[in-house]
Amino acid sequence: MSEMAVDLTFANSSLAKTYVEFRPLPPETLIQHVLEFTKEKRPLPLEICVDVGCGSGQTTMQYSQHFQHVLGIDVSSEQLELARNRNSHCNVSFKKGTAESIPVHDASVDLVTCCASVHWFDLKKFYAEVNRVLKPGGVLACYSYFGCSPLFKGKSLRSEFLEIWDSLDKYWTEGHEYLRTEYATLPVCYPENLYLKGLSVEHDATLDTFLGYICSFSAFSKMKAAEGEDVANIFLEKSRKKLVSAVGHTDDDPPMRRRYDYFLRVFRKPLQ
Repeated sequence: MSEMAVDLTFANSSLAKTYVEFRPLPPETLIQHVLEFTKEKRPLPLEICVDVGCGSGQTTMQYSQHFQHVLGIDVSSEQLELARNRNSHCNVSFKKGTAESIPVHDASVDLVTCCASVHWFDLKKFYAEVNRVLKPGGVLACYSYFGCSPLFKGKSLRSEFLEIWDSLDKYWTEGHEYLRTEYATLPVCYPENLYLKGLSVEHDATLDTFLGYICSFSAFSKMKAAEGEDVANIFLEKSRKKLVSAVGHTDDDPPMRRRYDYFLRVFRKPLQ
């Protein structure tokens, strides 16, 4: 990607709260893959993990029991305020900063993580910062999901969901194309790397929770700001009708499931 200004879409208290309510946590199997890769060439105990683009800190806290200290950084004061208010771990802290200027010392970090965030970064500058802050043998882990798959009685409404995503096309950033390829096209940071897909997590859901999830989209927030609340409400109502039609159910809010299929890229800095 070319150089870009810091995007402050998520620096919004209302959107930050929506994000906390409707975004998923990565499955524990994904976290274990990251930890296993990190431990292969790092002496124990692991000292420092930095979660870049941490948002409201959900994923940051998943590493609390595995590192002596975990630091979450984000550009959004609103997201960081939520993260601090939700944090109950004495070894987890949060600091304002950017992916292109990580506020830690050289060669001090065992693991840098990015959950649903690396596609927002200036990758050339971010990779240079990762190389600066990682210890020899340290690891960069980038993982995300591309939207979700609504499920109704075993039937996937993935195609309908992607139509909703695509209808916001002009508001997605260039970096969101990396999501479409499930990070397969993400530029390589270091030669030693691992790529995994199909790390899924499911939750109970209703149509209302899907609409809430759509409201947490950066593209939806940009559309609302550009075109107004009435247009945003019409968009949500059209999305609801699309999903109701797909399930063929008379209940306006039938019980459903939502599946998030995570993908993972991990890169190891050379020992020398």
